[in-house]
Amino acid sequence: MTKNDAIYATFEDFEEQLAHCYFILHERFIADPSLAKFWSDTAMEELQHASMLRYCRERDIMAEVDLDLETPSHVEQLLDMVQGIVNDPDVTVDQAFYASLLMESSEMDEVYEKLIRALARDHRVLYDAIKASLRSHHDRFADGTEQFCNDGSLTEAFRTLGRSERRALCGRSV
Repeated sequence: MTKNDAIYATFEDFEEQLAHCYFILHERFIADPSLAKFWSDTAMEELQHASMLRYCRERDIMAEVDLDLETPSHVEQLLDMVQGIVNDPDVTVDQAFYASLLMESSEMDEVYEKLIRALARDHRVLYDAIKASLRSHHDRFADGTEQFCNDGSLTEAFRTLGRSERRALCGRSV
C-alpha cells in the first residue's frame, strides 16, 4: 500500500466512524422523528464522504496531499472523544451537537476536500456536486442546532464554520 493509499484508507475509515456516531445519535433520539432524521441524514453524508474516498482510492484518482503528521492522530483522538459522548445513554441534544461540532470543526473536512480534488480533472460534474454539498454541510448543522438545541452558541459556531468553509471552497481554484 502506498502512502497515498494509506491516507485515503485512513480518512475513509474516519468518515465511516463518524457516520456510525451519527447513526447512534439517530437511535438515541428516535422518539423525536425530526431529530432522528437529522442524525440519519448527517450519517448518510459522512458515508458518502467515505464512499467518495474509496472510489478515488480504488480508481487511483488520488491527489498528492502533504499532511501534517499529527493530523490523523488528532482526528483519531477527537473521534474517540466523540464516541465517548455519543455512547453515553444519557447524552443530551446539546451534548450531541457539541460532539458533532468537535468533528466538523476538525481538520477532517479540509483533508477530505483536498483528497477529492483530483476528481476535478476527469470527473468535473461529480466534483462540483461534492463541493456544493460541502458548502452547505455546516449550514445544515446550524439549522439543526437552531431547531433542536437550547444553546444558541452552537448555532453561531456552526454558522461561522459554514461561512469560513464557503469562503475557503469558493476561493480555491482547481
